[in-house]
Amino acid sequence: MNVVRTLITREWLKFFASSALSLLLLISLGNLITGFLRETVTAQEVLLGYIIQLPSFLIKVIPISCLIASLFSINKLKSRNELVAIFAGGYSRQNYLKDILTTSIYVALFQFILSGYISPYINSRRANILENPDEKFRVFQKKGLSSSTIKSGKIWYKSPKYFFSFANFDRKTNTLNDVTIYHYNDNKQLTKIDTFKMLSYDTTTQRWWPNEGMSYDDLETPSFPKIDAHELPINLDESLEEFNKIEADISTLTFLRLYEYISQLNSNGINVNEYLVMFYMHISEGLICIIFALIAATSIFNPNRRNSSFGRSAAFIFVFTILYWLVQTYFLELGRNLKINPFLATFTVPALFILFIAIIFYKNRRLT
Repeated sequence: MNVVRTLITREWLKFFASSALSLLLLISLGNLITGFLRETVTAQEVLLGYIIQLPSFLIKVIPISCLIASLFSINKLKSRNELVAIFAGGYSRQNYLKDILTTSIYVALFQFILSGYISPYINSRRANILENPDEKFRVFQKKGLSSSTIKSGKIWYKSPKYFFSFANFDRKTNTLNDVTIYHYNDNKQLTKIDTFKMLSYDTTTQRWWPNEGMSYDDLETPSFPKIDAHELPINLDESLEEFNKIEADISTLTFLRLYEYISQLNSNGINVNEYLVMFYMHISEGLICIIFALIAATSIFNPNRRNSSFGRSAAFIFVFTILYWLVQTYFLELGRNLKINPFLATFTVPALFILFIAIIFYKNRRLT
């Protein structure tokens, strides 16, 4: 049985590796040709930009390679009558599917690590690899929350003793611009308003120093409020890291850091549907590798070699891939635009495929 398992796994991995390499070369060729035709970047910058995008290319290629590996490895065994011999020798279809499932799980784990950790890490280092990548390549433009994405033009926090708003945070200088702090007492009465053109963070004292600050005090009393210039440093409950997260480029955040980022935004009342879709996609991209491998593997229920055809297999892969990406992209856009729940947007299509696989297995349960 170990010999049969080795044969199945070896054939699957051979087709997986060859198809992944072929598809990657095809995508790479198109990317490099497009880059070399641009006049605003040098050949070296095109190559460096390609290196940065390489993990994202692999993420697109790997699921299709799983589909090809299952389909063509089974067709190869059919064409040599080895598949019939395997089943006639007592090796069940259930064991065959378990072998493909086990192999595809390892591929799915690699896909998850590539999507959730390797790709974000390389994106975070892109400025060290390529000078001004965001300006030279549109694909590297920052993705994430900034003050421009909020209709009011400001980002708001709610702390135990005040409301806090600012226009934007400069991570290079650790400064907050156009800041307003609304203080309130235990009775939820507004007591004081502080406005600042800028707050600069001092890492030594861990306090914020104001620039052009004004204070409006005693607002809860019937008398006219006190108005004074605010020149003393202040303390904020929010840490510097929280402001960094707000203006973060989410393509540079690993799986766990992205979860923390989303939780932080959600706790401050900011809509996070778009970011939840991206978070769930890290899981979905691994899961789809297993689904594609098993969908193509359903052809083992027709082991006769007359049922195998290279042209038919190629056409199936092409049509199936196009339909999958079209439908999946449509659902993802619905999730990003708040039309449906992000979880449903990400996992509806994989769930339908799982249902299809379950139906096929149920109909052929006597053969397994």
